[in-house]
Amino acid sequence: MMLPRITILLATILVIALPAHAGHRQTVPQDERVFPVGDSGPFNPTPLTAFLKEGVDSKGAIYRYEVPFNWNNSLVMYTHGFRGCIADPSTGALVPLTVDNPPLREYYLARGYAWAASSYSKNCYDVKDGVESTNRLVRIFSHEVGKPDQTLITGFSMGGHITGAAIEMFPNIRCPEGRRGHICRRFAHILGKLSGGVRYHGAAPHCGVMGDTELFNYFGDYSYGAEALAAEVNPLVQSQFPPPDDYFATTLPLVIGTLFTNNGADFPTGLTPQGEKLRELTRQTSGGDRPLFDQAFPVWTAFLFGFAGADGTVDGVLSGNIYDNRKRVYQLDGDPALNVDEQVLNDTILRVRKDRGVNRRKFLRLQRIPQLTGRINVPVISVHTTGDLFVPFSMEQIYARDVARRHRSDLLVTRATRAIGHCDFSAEELIRTFDDLVLWVDEGVKPAGDDVLNPANVANPFFGCHFTEGLAGTPEALRSDICSLAP
Repeated sequence: MMLPRITILLATILVIALPAHAGHRQTVPQDERVFPVGDSGPFNPTPLTAFLKEGVDSKGAIYRYEVPFNWNNSLVMYTHGFRGCIADPSTGALVPLTVDNPPLREYYLARGYAWAASSYSKNCYDVKDGVESTNRLVRIFSHEVGKPDQTLITGFSMGGHITGAAIEMFPNIRCPEGRRGHICRRFAHILGKLSGGVRYHGAAPHCGVMGDTELFNYFGDYSYGAEALAAEVNPLVQSQFPPPDDYFATTLPLVIGTLFTNNGADFPTGLTPQGEKLRELTRQTSGGDRPLFDQAFPVWTAFLFGFAGADGTVDGVLSGNIYDNRKRVYQLDGDPALNVDEQVLNDTILRVRKDRGVNRRKFLRLQRIPQLTGRINVPVISVHTTGDLFVPFSMEQIYARDVARRHRSDLLVTRATRAIGHCDFSAEELIRTFDDLVLWVDEGVKPAGDDVLNPANVANPFFGCHFTEGLAGTPEALRSDICSLAP
């Protein structure tokens, strides 16, 4: 008797999915790290709380969940951002695990939504662990409370990356109607079991690392670009990879002293002509000409130099260097043709090659730092501030292009808000995003967004005004006061 074709196919997929040489998997420092448990602060019920719980899962992650009296059988998963990694380099002490309540905790409860959040079982930029910890918590909630009819996911910064990776895992796939759709959903369910994925119905990443490992290319471009620009006029500046152990004591002071007129160690200010080129390079690598970049650059300058001197392993999360700029064409303006200054920069900047096999894609298994394909199957609203230079606005442009290449732009809405800080959103902005996502998921009403791939639109002085409201950390003169003048 012939086996059903679907059984044969599933067996084949299972064999492919199993690691052939698990015993030879290369270990990295992150594998051996055991993070201490920190103080997450109080977790007390509100007048809307039917019950809540704080616990520890099977992998050591702390979790919290809360269910309101008027629970609508929907769940919001909240994914926090980067906590840090090594608290004290001299001793190797690690940053402790803590779990957050979501910023919209009370709003979720008032609308009848339960929520849950995990500390993850590891800190550092370990997105894989963040996804797995979050998915484990969905299963814990389903077992202890009941399986929700609908599960949404939202996160900030690295949590946005976790959100993006979680919704690309099986069983999140679009299936046709009818018998073929039934078979498709059966496949998706089984593959979801194999991969550890969870079914999500909508997502809202905020200030997310939606360009995945391109974030680390951005950091590297800033430091190696600064070195190249400084070396044009100061022959004492030398670039090398990996950087020397005394980089912060030797090379970096030379770079800062060449690019800035007031080169205080903590906060360099005032740009030399070569420093102005660094500003323009950063403008282009972070998303192009747009509102608030000029105000943001002095704020973020010193912070970005903090990523210089890295070895490309992302604090030992990866087995080798992830940074690669061999094919990058560096621009100092929006014109793709290279002018003399751009040609010199491209000719002199140190070119670095990514190590072979680092962060390689795996079928049904997450990379340690997952690369987002743009193959989304649920509604996504992704929001970013225009002046963010930690996780730059270019992350949204990369993501929008990835989604467009997969012909899934009908499922993505990208929004810009006007602020200088990282994840600097007002309560009104967060609520509007959540409400619009719920309306889209529940009733199919796709909300408005911004065109982030049109350079002229992004450069408009009023770009970001449509979705900017309420008070944030950025002065109102750069937010509502300017927007009140919009035509």
